[in-house]
Amino acid sequence: MSFSGRNVLVTGGTQGIGRSIATLLARAGAQVVITGRDPQKGHAAAAEIGGACSFHPCEIADAGSVEALFDHLDRQGPLHHAVNNAGVTAPRAPVRDIDVGSWQRVLDINLTGTLRCLTRQLRRLDMQPGGSVVNVSSCAGVQVIGDQAAYSVSKAAVNSLTRVAAIEAATAQPGRHPVRVNAIAPGPTLGGMNSAERLAANPEATRRKLAVTAMKRMAAPEEVAQAAVFLLSDAASYLTGAVLDADGGYSAGKF
Repeated sequence: MSFSGRNVLVTGGTQGIGRSIATLLARAGAQVVITGRDPQKGHAAAAEIGGACSFHPCEIADAGSVEALFDHLDRQGPLHHAVNNAGVTAPRAPVRDIDVGSWQRVLDINLTGTLRCLTRQLRRLDMQPGGSVVNVSSCAGVQVIGDQAAYSVSKAAVNSLTRVAAIEAATAQPGRHPVRVNAIAPGPTLGGMNSAERLAANPEATRRKLAVTAMKRMAAPEEVAQAAVFLLSDAASYLTGAVLDADGGYSAGKF
């Protein structure tokens, strides 16, 4: 799959799945802009990814920061594809004990932040043919996780947002072009939210995750990234409104 001559935005692209997506896109010839909150980490990641990859700081929970990002992108040329990967989790807690501030932060970033980016992407992607978006959801949006209500709810909402945007963007406005909108729902994946430190700190939680995953292992970020890049590419030209489970069988059920 070639992305030569394409400009692509990857939010949350400094680590984990987002970084792997950006790496694959850069190798395929894309000009990639990755975002994150830490400029030092972001510029280092862009340099390591190589190719035509650059970093721009952005906090997607902040409307002004998102607006500044898209002003920057507009100066780089037309936007062809976008990946909305930025997201956070919350401390584990049952619903009866949820801290509303923590709940709100997760929704502000995972849902409203994704929406902020998506609205601006759609207004730009339909200016040329072949535009596409991939939202990075989670298996938790399909098969809920106890003690993780905010995260599960936010990702289920991202799935619905993906489908609504897909059916709207499939019909182009006069003088514009259709845009495909899909999502991937990763299962337990190494790195990022499943860093070695977090896994070591809670081995029982890791054991539970693997026990309900058919393949009995976590994904490498590159494995999930391949699914995202496929959905973004012209090879998926008849796919829109899909939520692709890239979860090693997590959502398929128990055996």
